[in-house]
Amino acid sequence: MPRIIHLLAAITIALASAATTPPQRAALDSLIDRIGGQDAHHLITTEVDTTLGHHTFTISSRHGRPLITGSDLSATTAGLGWYLRHHARIDISWQQPSVDLASHDLPLPADTATHTSVVPIRYYLNYCTFSYSMSTWTWKRWEQEIDWMALHGINAPLQIVGLDTVWRNLLTLHYGYTAEQANQFIAGPAFQAWWAMNNLEGWGGPNPDWWYERQADLARKILSRERSLGMEPVLPGYAGMTPSSFTDLTGIPSIPQGTWCQFRRPYILDPNHSGFTRVAADYYRELTALMGPSHLYSIDPFHEGARTDSIDVPRAYRAIYQALDSAAPGSIWVIQQWDWTPRQRTVLQQVPEGRLLVLDLFSDGHCAIDTYGRHAATYCSLPNFGARTGLFGRLTRVTQGWQQALHSDSNLQGIGTAPEGIGQNQIQYDLVYQLPWMSQAPDLDQWIADYATTRYGHHDHHARKAWQLLLQSALDCRDSRQGPHEAAMCARPSTHVTSASSWGSCEIFYDPAIVARAASELSLASCDGPNYRHDLIDLTRQALTDHFTNRLTEITANPDTTAIISDCRQLLELITDLDTLLTAHPDFRLSTWLHSARRIASEAPGTTTDDADWLETANARTLITTWGRRINAERGGLRDYSYRQWAGMLRDYYLPRWQLWLQSRLTRTDWYDLEHAWASDTLTAYTDPTITLTTQQLVTLCRALLKKWQTP
Repeated sequence: MPRIIHLLAAITIALASAATTPPQRAALDSLIDRIGGQDAHHLITTEVDTTLGHHTFTISSRHGRPLITGSDLSATTAGLGWYLRHHARIDISWQQPSVDLASHDLPLPADTATHTSVVPIRYYLNYCTFSYSMSTWTWKRWEQEIDWMALHGINAPLQIVGLDTVWRNLLTLHYGYTAEQANQFIAGPAFQAWWAMNNLEGWGGPNPDWWYERQADLARKILSRERSLGMEPVLPGYAGMTPSSFTDLTGIPSIPQGTWCQFRRPYILDPNHSGFTRVAADYYRELTALMGPSHLYSIDPFHEGARTDSIDVPRAYRAIYQALDSAAPGSIWVIQQWDWTPRQRTVLQQVPEGRLLVLDLFSDGHCAIDTYGRHAATYCSLPNFGARTGLFGRLTRVTQGWQQALHSDSNLQGIGTAPEGIGQNQIQYDLVYQLPWMSQAPDLDQWIADYATTRYGHHDHHARKAWQLLLQSALDCRDSRQGPHEAAMCARPSTHVTSASSWGSCEIFYDPAIVARAASELSLASCDGPNYRHDLIDLTRQALTDHFTNRLTEITANPDTTAIISDCRQLLELITDLDTLLTAHPDFRLSTWLHSARRIASEAPGTTTDDADWLETANARTLITTWGRRINAERGGLRDYSYRQWAGMLRDYYLPRWQLWLQSRLTRTDWYDLEHAWASDTLTAYTDPTITLTTQQLVTLCRALLKKWQTP
């Protein structure tokens, strides 16, 4: 265990010195200017001082300005985020990535406050996030996210952008693959998470040449910015994966890995063969050439059911570790613990103590930190699956679980979040990344009251009441379900809707009347700004969604088909009303997702409309609907796994399914052709079907909808 602590300490020391260096000064000033406006760094003083110890920041004042001092860059940026949230009441969020600091009061602390993180590692992201949320991002959006990471004190973010370029170079430069053959293996932009985790080949591709150049450039920008802000990126290591064509083309033995949701998996190299050592060394050379070195490498062999009957699993783990240690001596293997089989668990005996960091990926669902022996572990919250829409949180469970792990598990060395999708329910992330800096467990009633003040920039009784009601309902899930309960209106129609996706549930785990009251309370608040507008729409959306689910259950309980059809037709007006409401904010529009995907093509020279169409249909549209081919959607169960309750999708995708079901007198059961046609449609251009509302007009609309549908 000391090995992990010492290594992370060495990382931060390497990135810091007793006095703030010019690169550190430039990075800190640029961060403040990006989030606070031109020359905002003159308003707040930031410094790095390693004499503070490890993972510590102080908040004080000097020469009439707030002073944030950290033991390293990451601690300093965490301190800046803490000051903005807890002192200045400014929330830099996904909805509000920047503010004009010059127009805000920046109070001077009366005394010096000191905070020390009780763990050295503050981890972020999941392979799936890079597909479900980040696959349509441009560099501008990445800049905002990295700033958000810095303000939350994240110092170990996963980073896989550019992995496709690494593999293309590996296959074409070292193993005789043509570009076309490499493309048959490498997945398209929206599906690279599962390709990277050895689940599928080629789906969403083939990728054009310009894509790889764009990804290489984006990877360098991301990594440069993360490192400049004191982060140690967790890079994708080598788990033995190869294309299924690898043995035929190279003669090096490889082993089939079966299927994943009816996709053929890539193969894995025989760890007993010398070819494994050779390919791993070539892989790390190409990885380092593009991404540079790291002390942290993510490697997840045999993910989600890979076939291991013909593999000496312990020996495979030893070979994977030895290849990593040879390429990056002294580095740490970061591994996700996600539904491990007993054979996967043998990794714990094959890697030396201090060289393995286990991400307990779903600690807030079912914590297993005490099962990893003396290997270091990170307590992770997994707030969302599939980027599915819904109000959701486990604030009580996370707070209690973290405290229990902190006081009982000696191998606990980190905290983090591992979401499949982001952009919603930020409160869960804010809590998680504040916990390690707190000297004791927070009083959640007071914490959430303060959160409401920070979220909207001032105290408002109704806003506080709304969030306290959410703490009693949607933000207090205490079971291990996979994220928010699902919206029945987004499910394939039937007389017995139980879920929208194959592994979810429409069962509401709280009293819907409480969320409806929270929506009403928030509509009474005297607030404005991006955070308020987003939250008011989100709470109203959830109240109407829950009403639809409950009313649908009542309607379909009637044995009279004619009555069901009549009542459902009236209920479907709610979908249209909700679609209208959601057009009022970009976070809830299909067009935001699709336009962002198409915009990627504009970042590269020489691209055409066909390139933009490929990004939209084969990737952005497919991911949030059928996910795969018919066999993957139906037998593999992937359809609607990443459903999105967005304006545009409600009107043009979910509503037509319900209408056709009613027209067929409740008999239609085969939906794939309809869904695939929508996903493949490049003729229906989404020209931003927005409505422009003032905040007061938005408040009026939300109140009218809550009243119309008689939510409690």
